[in-house]
Amino acid sequence: MISKKSIDEIFLTAKIEEVVGDFVSLKKRGQNWVGVCPFHDDRNPSMYVNPRLGIFKCFVCDAGGNAVHFLMEHEKISYPEALRYLAKKYNIVIEEDEDKSLEEIAEQNEKEALFILNEYAEKYFTRQLFDSEEGHSIGLSYFKERGFKESTIRHFRLGYCPEGWDYFTQDALKNSYNLDQLLKLGLTKKSESGKLFDFYRGRVIFPIHNAIGKTVGFGGRILKKEEKIAKYFNSPESEIYHKSDVLYGFFFAKKAIRSKDNVYLVEGYTDVISMFEAGVENVVASSGTALTEGQIKILSSQTRNITVLYDGDAAGIKASLRGIDMLLEKGLNVQVVLLPDGEDPDSFAKKHRDTELMEFLTKNATNFLIFKAKILSKEAGSDPVKRAEMVNEMIRTIAEVSDQIARAFYIKECAELFNLSEEILNTQLRKVVWKKMHQSPHQPDPAIDQKMVVSLKQAPSAGNELNHIHHIEKSIILLILKYGIYEIDVETTNTEGKSSFSKIRIDQYIFNEFDEEEIQFTTPIYQKIYEEYAYIASRTHHQDEIKKYFSLHEDKAIQDFVIPYLLNSDPEYSPDWERRFDMYTKSVSNNIQQLNNEVMSHILMFKIRIIEQYRELIIKELQEKHSDETVNNMMIKYDLLIKRRAELAKLLGVVVSR
Repeated sequence: MISKKSIDEIFLTAKIEEVVGDFVSLKKRGQNWVGVCPFHDDRNPSMYVNPRLGIFKCFVCDAGGNAVHFLMEHEKISYPEALRYLAKKYNIVIEEDEDKSLEEIAEQNEKEALFILNEYAEKYFTRQLFDSEEGHSIGLSYFKERGFKESTIRHFRLGYCPEGWDYFTQDALKNSYNLDQLLKLGLTKKSESGKLFDFYRGRVIFPIHNAIGKTVGFGGRILKKEEKIAKYFNSPESEIYHKSDVLYGFFFAKKAIRSKDNVYLVEGYTDVISMFEAGVENVVASSGTALTEGQIKILSSQTRNITVLYDGDAAGIKASLRGIDMLLEKGLNVQVVLLPDGEDPDSFAKKHRDTELMEFLTKNATNFLIFKAKILSKEAGSDPVKRAEMVNEMIRTIAEVSDQIARAFYIKECAELFNLSEEILNTQLRKVVWKKMHQSPHQPDPAIDQKMVVSLKQAPSAGNELNHIHHIEKSIILLILKYGIYEIDVETTNTEGKSSFSKIRIDQYIFNEFDEEEIQFTTPIYQKIYEEYAYIASRTHHQDEIKKYFSLHEDKAIQDFVIPYLLNSDPEYSPDWERRFDMYTKSVSNNIQQLNNEVMSHILMFKIRIIEQYRELIIKELQEKHSDETVNNMMIKYDLLIKRRAELAKLLGVVVSR
């Protein structure tokens, strides 16, 4: 058990920004640090780290706490494990209240015991590689033949498992390690006859580490040429090893990844090691598996820039394209480097050291979408059906890109590559994006999409006033976004009481009405759009420029709100739609009078809904005990609200009965 003195020293020494910064790319913002939260699916910095208070806090998913809490949540480790990690990081010697016996170690929770066993196995394999005659002559010779320096071999903690049938297993059992755990981790296997044997016997060992450097599994490469036996054996899934959540070399690369703000993604263990020796330290491997969401989350915690290295194998490239598409879905910037024929990252790095390798990688990095287009184009050849499917595939990929400007560039590049018009590609893109929006959990409200607002004669009970206000607010925002610079006729009365009509822009009319009665939107995102619209609209005379601005907005929530409505053309309605269903539609169809009515109606209905909200509040307050003077004041306000509501209802042409 860790002593209180050691715990206090760990908390006093550990710096929250350094601990979190080991796993998340942080940027300074005032006295705080900010980064993308690793505890929920996030693209924008929402997690704040406060060095003064020693805490982190995400304002989206509400995760928070000190350095130990962060480690426990991020790495799914116990409190003592988190303390020991910090002690190791800051070179703090831990004092134990009492020494642990082997029996006490065995009684620790299963997960912690598995980590301990893997750590023992790693040290055993390393010791065999460097200290045994067999390890020297077979294992170490193999690594050195591949050009690995001893310092690199030690850095990655490479090892060797002896050729003997059960040398490792017997050593582990002799040191009181649990057989069930040896079998669970795949270090030991049982033959059909029940005989125990070492799973990795006669193989060189590549330990696999999690983000904090704990050994979670192993990869073992056979050195003999035996056709019936797989070249690599890998650890099975266990409580501590989920291959979909691990990237080989990540623990050693994360500091360089943050420093370079880029990561090179390769396939195998030796690819990582050879590139490391050639001076490229910001490199990780997917270990031969297709990219998973868990692995992408690990990468995105350090950088938004990914460079994938391909070795020229056409079948392998085609198979991995979907995994790379997943990177785009998460908003990452993806580039590709295609190595010369016959080369893989391992062999190429051996031939091109240091600056020569980096120069090649920098010079030959190609945007992934353009790379994919060329691959698919070559495969489709001149077959029109295959080329049509290829174009549709590219459009689906481009639709995953959240940045609107980037989308436009990709469409332009693809149009030139496929010899098609940008207009055709953009039409297809809108269809895909629209379909994607409808399949998304944030799809637009179908009730509001089909009609702007229902008349008061159809209004539900007063308990839904806030919901109605939200709907009307949405309708008003959509009106100014789609038709704000259109002009409508507004009736004005001069000092002599004579009325006349004058032209005024829709957005200006709405601004005037809101300003006159000091109205604000109750929904924050609508208020934000409203305020920014006022700034943009004063500098443009084209509605499309306004639409484009909000479609490309840096705030993803605003993008998600406006894009479905701005991409979708207004539906066509039959002539008797309004008569039959007694509702206002958003089918303007260049009918100025209809547009006039729609704008006026929305403003009037919005005001009535606000009045209804105030009226309900007064009724609720009147049910409580108050002084006579307070009750009289509330009754006066109530009468004024009723009078104002009647005036607005008359203008709207409806009867409010309650």
